[in-house]
Amino acid sequence: MKQGLKLWEQTLNALKQDLDEADFSVLFSEANKIYKVENNFIYIIVPNALTKFRIEKFYINRLNEIASSLSDSLVKFKFILKDDIDELEKLMPTEKEDVNKRPLRAEYTFNNFVTGESNRFAFLSAMKVAETPESLYNPLYIFGDVGLGKTHLMMAIGNYILDNKPETNVVYTSAQEFTEDYFLATSTRKGKENIEQFYRKYRDSDVLLVDDIQFLENKHSTQEEFFKVFEHLHGINKQIVITSDRSANELKNMMSRLKSRFNWGLSVDIKVPDKPLRLNILKRKLGFLIENPKDVPLDVLEIIADYFTNNIRDLEGALRRYVTYCVSLNIPFTVENLYIALERLIPEDEEEKNISSKLFENVKREVAAYYKVAVSDLESPSRKQVFTYARQMAIYIIKAHYNPSLKLIGEFFGNRDHATISHSFDKIKNLLKTNPLVKNDYDILIKKINK
Repeated sequence: MKQGLKLWEQTLNALKQDLDEADFSVLFSEANKIYKVENNFIYIIVPNALTKFRIEKFYINRLNEIASSLSDSLVKFKFILKDDIDELEKLMPTEKEDVNKRPLRAEYTFNNFVTGESNRFAFLSAMKVAETPESLYNPLYIFGDVGLGKTHLMMAIGNYILDNKPETNVVYTSAQEFTEDYFLATSTRKGKENIEQFYRKYRDSDVLLVDDIQFLENKHSTQEEFFKVFEHLHGINKQIVITSDRSANELKNMMSRLKSRFNWGLSVDIKVPDKPLRLNILKRKLGFLIENPKDVPLDVLEIIADYFTNNIRDLEGALRRYVTYCVSLNIPFTVENLYIALERLIPEDEEEKNISSKLFENVKREVAAYYKVAVSDLESPSRKQVFTYARQMAIYIIKAHYNPSLKLIGEFFGNRDHATISHSFDKIKNLLKTNPLVKNDYDILIKKINK
């Protein structure tokens, strides 16, 4: 509730900058009481129906946009009258019921999960488990690096099951929380009572979701207890879903019989998202951040997708920072403002530059020699066709084989901007598909560069 109130106050402060003081006072001076925070909705009490109508008609989208930019969760506001509270209580579950039945983030659903080549198999497998728990996919073991969506998929399974079978006892825990629960159950005076409570919590689950199982490494006694819980649930055909940052076989200091159990069902991995997927994620996220996503140029999304390649959290965080920066200062969504907003997130990496310099210079030398031009011609502003074509080929090879940021490539070609580098890459990419002479040049150059 405190966090909800803080977010509401921050949102009002931001909105106040956009409104006339008199209008703001009339509409929001009394709309400062939070009724409840539930399922990522913050319910605000307003004094009368006219105020509620005006806020929902003219300001709700802006309020939700500001809230999304200030919070990691997809929080939205709902406005209710005092007279509506009794009716709402009849329709909404109690706080106790919500805590017991929904230990999951409401925004983590299958509908909100953007799929691509890197995660499609994991997504389809999770859907299969959600639709038919107690299937042959038991356990479902999802692994991949940090920030790629493992927890999202796991919670989507739980949310889907609870949406369709609310009576299901879905238990979500992290391996760290499981360890802490076990420690508390065995280290206090009420030993027997606590350990029985511990077993009831986990053994009575219909669906057990366990995040970051790698945390159990080196914790041998906790592994023993988890093994018992696993055996019990699997033996009575209850669904188990596990996430990890590595495959089961790569877990170190983990009991062999546990690793063997993890491989009983289906193991699926989530790989680093490719650029099309990163762009789709950004476009989806943008729809939650601003009312008209088309206000943000595609070039901006391309640049963010090029810089933040390995982690979806960082990718979305960069977009959120950029949008908040532009909205707060009331400045346009431009490429120039993007670099200003993200300056601290994409610092210059001198080590990367030094390594890249040797690789890039080698490519430029080979390309220049092949096309009988000077390296300086590749870096010059000249637009002569022979220079332009050779320059574009060098840019394509560097991007395709070393995948540095477009900004870094631009610095090695006369400080050309992102759009120019991107255009050069796309030009050669398309020619390779349609022009056999270009393909022949490329194949010869690659052999020379690799030597």
